[in-house]
Amino acid sequence: MSTSFNTLKNNVGARVGDTSSVFATIIGTYINQRYKDILRRTNWKAINYDYVLSATSASTSYKLPSTFGKELYVYDQVQLIDIPYIGLETLEQEYQSQKNNSGSVEGYSIFDSVDDITAASAVTREKRIKFWRGIGTSATFEIPHTLNALAMSASTEIPIFDCERAIEYGATCDAWLYKRQFQKATAYEQLYEKEIQNLQWNEGNQPNQMPMMNPVALNRDEGI
Repeated sequence: MSTSFNTLKNNVGARVGDTSSVFATIIGTYINQRYKDILRRTNWKAINYDYVLSATSASTSYKLPSTFGKELYVYDQVQLIDIPYIGLETLEQEYQSQKNNSGSVEGYSIFDSVDDITAASAVTREKRIKFWRGIGTSATFEIPHTLNALAMSASTEIPIFDCERAIEYGATCDAWLYKRQFQKATAYEQLYEKEIQNLQWNEGNQPNQMPMMNPVALNRDEGI
């Protein structure tokens, strides 16, 4: 049974004996922190297969969606080729004299950046993509990618999969830490870790799938 964001806050508040609206706001922060930790540790993923980026020579880098996780590949719809990844450090070090050149795209880098154009109080962190060479006129790229789940905010929102018990254990631990009840916090942290293991096992236990390695032979003629 799904549990809403508001009910999660109430349940945690009841566990620690503080159901005030002020503390409920603090608990909401703890819930979202644990929620994101659970998604990361269980390797939760959903994929946006349809994302397309239109690029022009007017920009040197392009902002990606706030839900952008990790790209699966980058495909150039003009050249009809896959574009290889080039680390931003490699791009800056090895192609320094050519990094401002324009022409056929031969690589891309994705990096985190800070939007410092807005007021200091509203600075945001964002993910951007940069192409090398720069776009000559215009180009279109397919960039399917995994999605990052957004934090819960509305009282009726629910987690994207059945992990409410782990969320409650983790947030209760944080609430007890806030109240300096360290022994109680330790007990709930242990419950949280056990529930994480259960979630990981459930994710990996797929009766219709057999985990297998996919070895690739290296080319000895290339000196590898």
